[in-house]
Amino acid sequence: MTTRRSFLRGAAWMAVLPHLALGTDQGALDWSSRGAEPVPAEYPYDAPIPDMRSKITNPLPRRVIAGYWTYWGSPIRLKDIPARYNTVFLFHATPVGGAGGTSGAVQWNAPGDGRGAASNFREDLAEFRETRTAILSVGGAQAHVDLSTRARAQAFLDSIKRIHGDLGGFDGLDWNNYEGGQRPDTEQMIWVSLQLKSTYGKDFAITSPPAPWRPDDMTHCRAMIDAGVMDMVSPQYYDGAGLTTEGYIVNSVNEWVARMGDAGRVGVGFGLGDAADRSDQAVVEGAWKSLAARHPELRGAYTWDLPMDERMGWPFAENIAPLVMLDLASASPPPVIIPPVFPIRVRAADPTHTVVAGDTLQKIAVRYGVDDWREIAALNGDPDPESLRVGHFLRLPPGS
Repeated sequence: MTTRRSFLRGAAWMAVLPHLALGTDQGALDWSSRGAEPVPAEYPYDAPIPDMRSKITNPLPRRVIAGYWTYWGSPIRLKDIPARYNTVFLFHATPVGGAGGTSGAVQWNAPGDGRGAASNFREDLAEFRETRTAILSVGGAQAHVDLSTRARAQAFLDSIKRIHGDLGGFDGLDWNNYEGGQRPDTEQMIWVSLQLKSTYGKDFAITSPPAPWRPDDMTHCRAMIDAGVMDMVSPQYYDGAGLTTEGYIVNSVNEWVARMGDAGRVGVGFGLGDAADRSDQAVVEGAWKSLAARHPELRGAYTWDLPMDERMGWPFAENIAPLVMLDLASASPPPVIIPPVFPIRVRAADPTHTVVAGDTLQKIAVRYGVDDWREIAALNGDPDPESLRVGHFLRLPPGS
């Protein structure tokens, strides 16, 4: 999934976040202008969008017990996932053409078939969805998707509808597509989420596993909540030095609940496992007990990932899931309308450039009228000026 973002670049967020300025002098996004950028009439769609085969969307459970089901290797068949998992994130759809994507469209990756997961996938997915919730995860694992324009967002939306029809349906979209130096394309992601809920119903779930330390992710997720489209935000506490301790998890989730304004929209992304940068069972149990005592309305928890939980004998399913469900009866149902508790302004995105073959920092500087290519290098971690990776996004100085 997301061996997300260099922790060294964001480890100080806990000290900075309480003083985070959530607004800028550039003002908030004007949501009334969402349709201002027309999609070209000649836009090349890949294939017709199939008819919607699944007429029912399973709602996100009141208390989510989830795991990321990865397609690589020989994954377990969906129907054989332990019943205590009431939700699964199908990992993952990736951009056509590699990281960033050539058009904004994404494609589903068929699983390995060592245990029949591929040959039985559609039937197993249909059976799974008879009693549980399946959510398509997009991006992650360095497979970010560029949704910087309405045309790219439209191509993305159409590709999600194709995948939905091809697979026979799923119950939501997991925005896992921003990581590393990529800022979330908030305006377009809200627009896509609104279109999906309009097409498949209000119960079509929108979720996201942001980096817990990154202010941009926090601002983005709150904007999604205020726009009425984000159902669950679950910061991920794994794949980074210092992320997996009980104290850090508890303090961080407390901050996220305060910033999101509603514990019922916040989950916890654990990495229960015996590998590096994972939490052991005692840490996960201690963190959940502390958090549930303070925030009984928390939406739930997930683990990254199902293959590790299976290899270890299903400790998350057998031991953590009952704990997470224990206090459900005392939790209040989530409110229908979430009024903002403080204003959030979404900072206008800095200009970017997508590297193509033959690019150098000096050529890019000339193209955008930047006096010194070193300015671009400084904004992007000083990459080798003569060896840029095709498809990589480079931030440009404001006004370029």
